Amino acid sequence: MKLFLTVLILIFSFQSLVKADDIRDFEIEGISIGDSLLNFADEKKIISSISPKQYPKNNFIIYEADMFIQVKKYDYLGVTTSKNDKNYIVTSISGKINYQDLEECMKLKKDIQNAVENIITYDDKEEVKYPIEKNDGTIHGIQYYLKPYPSMEAIVINCYHFTNESGRARNLSVSANSEKFAQFLTNDAYN
Repeated sequence: MKLFLTVLILIFSFQSLVKADDIRDFEIEGISIGDSLLNFADEKKIISSISPKQYPKNNFIIYEADMFIQVKKYDYLGVTTSKNDKNYIVTSISGKINYQDLEECMKLKKDIQNAVENIITYDDKEEVKYPIEKNDGTIHGIQYYLKPYPSMEAIVINCYHFTNESGRARNLSVSANSEKFAQFLTNDAYN
């Protein structure tokens, strides 16, 4: 019996040392890339949650997933699927937390970075800071690339620190983007 207990303890100890190496292992509010939205809601509810904000090129559809999933940690939860995908397979997921003070967001960002680095194996990471268009504020972010370049599959954590004059809500955004969706964002979404 002692041997069995010792083996069981060792197994659980080693599990915490193993990092995920697939973006599908990363969850936001219980949803991962590759999940079907049909596991969370019926088709009627999914269709009713289509966001009024869509990309100019509509290869992907944005859904307001917080309309059919009870969110606990985020103020907003959005997902995308490929257009006309009757299985509603998630290609990207994004959670947002509203904040007022940049220091508050930077602390949250750092906490999430630490969690990501402890659970996901990544190929490269890139820290960025750049102005938001029209001088509406600054983005403080980090991107974790999960595969070697030229892959753009990534987990992204950004503080969108909008100016008071912009009238836009400041938010911390955590997103996971499949390779297919990341390519779309970079090459096609706004062309």
